[in-house]
Amino acid sequence: MSSSTQPSETRLRLRALLHAQFTLIVVVCVLATAAGAGLVYTTHVEPGTTTETRTVSPLTVETEYVHSAEVTEPNSVFATGTVLDGRSTYFTRIAPELDVDIETRYTATAASDVTVDIASELVIRNVGEDGEVVYWRNREPLADRRFSDVGSGDTVAASAVLNASAIDATAASIEEELGASPGTTEVLVVSAVAVNGTFDGESTTYTRTIEMTVEPGDGTYAVSEPGLQSGGPERTERSTVQRSYGPLRSISGPAVLSLGIVGIGVLLYVRIWVQPLTPEEEAYLSYRDDRSEFAEWITRIRLPDPVFERPQAAASSLKDLVDFAIDNDTGVVEDPETGVFHAVTGDLLYTYRPPDPTSAPAGEDGGDPGADEAGGANEAGGANEAGSPPDANQSNDSGPAADDDDPE
Repeated sequence: MSSSTQPSETRLRLRALLHAQFTLIVVVCVLATAAGAGLVYTTHVEPGTTTETRTVSPLTVETEYVHSAEVTEPNSVFATGTVLDGRSTYFTRIAPELDVDIETRYTATAASDVTVDIASELVIRNVGEDGEVVYWRNREPLADRRFSDVGSGDTVAASAVLNASAIDATAASIEEELGASPGTTEVLVVSAVAVNGTFDGESTTYTRTIEMTVEPGDGTYAVSEPGLQSGGPERTERSTVQRSYGPLRSISGPAVLSLGIVGIGVLLYVRIWVQPLTPEEEAYLSYRDDRSEFAEWITRIRLPDPVFERPQAAASSLKDLVDFAIDNDTGVVEDPETGVFHAVTGDLLYTYRPPDPTSAPAGEDGGDPGADEAGGANEAGGANEAGSPPDANQSNDSGPAADDDDPE
């Protein structure tokens, strides 16, 4: 049969695969549809809830140092009574006293019975280079105030006065008494702030400590303060919120569902309109597999006519013919014109005719069930149905015509 009239081998194999794996593919598509539907439902219809934990504060406390010094000695630069404030450096001779306010305020959405305690002290100490070793320390109280019924946003302040000359003299006196000063002498204003009250229905206490440094120098003293310090007590809250998903899951759910539905539709089409392989088509694919597997044992050669005069035996498959040829130390030849395979041993000719995938099963077309569908001549022509040549005046699908002009 001409190769142009044969169905595509690829199509045959695809049909075979679809019908052989139909159940498995259906299961995969159904599972994909179910998974896609589940993703769509849990993502877009009923995403559910989750518990989130967050840290909150019922109040915020702000504390800062506010400092200034009044000019008390006449000079050509500043008028007496001028207040110098917020400076990093002050002049010891003309403004020796530093006024310090420790200001505190809080903010809260719900607060009651709030008290604010502020306690400050002057600390003079001598420390090592790393600040961890303290050789000596001297403390003096500066301010200790309690404020009651403080409202949210109200500012309270405890005031203190520092005399730079007196601080310098105290430090020098201590060093003279000790007879040595192994480290660096520091002057600090240490303030402790405590806020107590009921906030958001809960009794809460918040405390913090801040420090300001005063560094006496040669005719000046420097002030270094931390600026506005803000903080508050923290507590953990748990809340239930609706789940949210990213774009990948939002898109993948509908995509998987669509693929599953389309796959099921395609399979239904295949089941209805694509027929399973006929026995002839299955035999043809089996032959094509054997032809590919045993290609190295097959040679395309046109045998001479006398060979076909030998008694012939038919092989049921190409594999059987190749196995027989190997066992009998002979070769398998494929007729380049008819596509029929032969093996020659002794006085016998062994033949295998490839199946025709387009032929009807035996008896369906009303013809002779034993007729040679691969191109052999019928009995009226004297043909040998195993492939031997007819008489000299007739053509033969298995061999050339007996023509006096045939070069063979």
